Amino acid sequence: MFDYKVKINELFETNKPRGGMSEDYLDSGAVAVYTNILTGAPMNPDSGVLINITLTEKITGYMADYRRCEFWCYPHFGTDLKEMPDETQILVLKKENGEFRVVVPVVNDKYKCVLKGGEDCDFSVRIFSWYDKLCDCKGLAFVYADGENPAELTKLCVSEALKILNNGVRLRENRRYPEIFDYLGWCSWDSMQIRVSEEGLVTKCEEFKEKNIPVKWAIIDDMWAEIRDFYDQYYDGTDDMIGLMHKSAMYHFEADPIRFPNGLKGAIDKIKDYGIHVGMWHPTTGYWRGIDPDGEAYKYLKDYLILTDDGRYVPDWQKQNSYMYYRTLHDFFTQCGAEFVKIDNQSMTRRFYKNLAPVGKIAREFHAGMEASVGEHYDNTMINCMGMGSEDIWNRSVSPISRCSGDFQPENREWFAHHIIQCAYNSLLQGQFYWCDWDMWWTDDGQANKNSLMRAVSGGPVYVSDKLERSNAEVFEPLALKDGKILRCDRPALPAKDCMVENPMTSGKAMKVQNNVGNYGIMAVLNIDEADKAVTATISADLIDGIDAEEFAVYEFYSREVKMLKKGESFDITLNNNDEYKLYIFAPVENGFAAIGRIDKFITPKTIKYVHKEDVVLVEDGPYAYVKDGKLVIKE
Repeated sequence: MFDYKVKINELFETNKPRGGMSEDYLDSGAVAVYTNILTGAPMNPDSGVLINITLTEKITGYMADYRRCEFWCYPHFGTDLKEMPDETQILVLKKENGEFRVVVPVVNDKYKCVLKGGEDCDFSVRIFSWYDKLCDCKGLAFVYADGENPAELTKLCVSEALKILNNGVRLRENRRYPEIFDYLGWCSWDSMQIRVSEEGLVTKCEEFKEKNIPVKWAIIDDMWAEIRDFYDQYYDGTDDMIGLMHKSAMYHFEADPIRFPNGLKGAIDKIKDYGIHVGMWHPTTGYWRGIDPDGEAYKYLKDYLILTDDGRYVPDWQKQNSYMYYRTLHDFFTQCGAEFVKIDNQSMTRRFYKNLAPVGKIAREFHAGMEASVGEHYDNTMINCMGMGSEDIWNRSVSPISRCSGDFQPENREWFAHHIIQCAYNSLLQGQFYWCDWDMWWTDDGQANKNSLMRAVSGGPVYVSDKLERSNAEVFEPLALKDGKILRCDRPALPAKDCMVENPMTSGKAMKVQNNVGNYGIMAVLNIDEADKAVTATISADLIDGIDAEEFAVYEFYSREVKMLKKGESFDITLNNNDEYKLYIFAPVENGFAAIGRIDKFITPKTIKYVHKEDVVLVEDGPYAYVKDGKLVIKE
């Protein structure tokens, strides 16, 4: 399978490291790989142990989902493993025989494991603690498995790892999706940014009412709090604004008295008058520079803070203090009427807590305190954000949703392609733990219709950040029912396995993102070629996880065309440029009949209440279709 060679990234003049690697072949077919290494001296907290790996089989390509920056991951595609980026958190190899091998590094109670390209080997496993007092490296390092389906292999590896770690962290299927996120939402960030105000929030709610847009929840995002570092400050453009934000600390967790003259509660009460539930955004650190030691917030929180090396006050990582910190904030938000939270800036363990304790212990306690407060106040209704480091992914026990992309970039066609890739491939690992949040978007953006389609397919929350007077009601319509309930797929959307190890921006093949609703398949197909050239795609039910039937009626949403496909069959299409995209619904055929559902909604099977013989009963009336003996029948 793998050939191992252990290296310690230190020079030991008198103490020689002992031990090595061991493999445990599990009954499920996965292989668990452990370290048992004694160094006799403290290891470097950043480099730790390096295991060089040589493959015993040839590969034709790979996808390495790696930590591109402190907070976000991104896929790297290649054929030469030596080029694999450091801090890869999942590796998918495609072997010459057509099978896949998935390698999933873990975070155990002390150590974090990542992968990177090798120098005198194929690739390396790097194991480190961000703690400078450990003289041994013991425990589970990674799990790998071979087979035909990368998504199933990833789930197998994660499931086996969680059994071995036995730390209380749950698979996504054992977490509960919050009811409020089954409805359309809105967020203030891209709309108002740091100028968010009570007046602006109420004006936006009035717009939703006038346009009959059934938004049911809203997030009051960045800069609602009293941040006195902003007073008398000016900025020129986005970069200056971000710079000002990141050098500012929270003075008080009451809303800014200038922009919120009636306080946070007054603003929330007015929003709720429109039938909209309100959630509060806040970063882990109070604000980006932490808590102002001269402010009111410090008086309430000082017992739960630590002072970092760079002079900022941030929450203590220890569970009890972490819990009390978040409880203090959440008590206030709850008193003001907030019903959920979005917590940002989570992947900051290395920056603020390095050398205080091993990474696994810190991440576990920090998240345990946070989740305890969110569970107590909001029944676990939260969105995790800026937290794609594996120390975060592997240590949140119950919270159900996590962002899977960097920030939305309005009016940016090039960004859209990178965004789709980032969300879909990041969801391969993250989606084993959470439903994936593809971030907010604009309904009047140049990519609005494609963004709308991808949120429908994503399986996660759907929320926009339209500026005042710029919400387009028509763009919302295919996403939801009249009451704002979104037609959501069953799981996080993933790339089809035949584009798993090839970059759809350069491969000449379309990007295919697949999901399911029961035994119905959902597949969005897009041309995101970076040169805007024609791309091809093979369409088959075999490329969609979780569905199985002897025959499918394949309905294309935009053209209303239908093709009949028996098990194992496929057809090919061409998308000529970046403005071409398709949505296929795979409806299982029984006795020559297949119900399609509402044809004015993206996720058509979610509009079907039940089918009795050849009668289709809808959740809500509207134009619908079915296929009888290979022919499409439309009922307007």
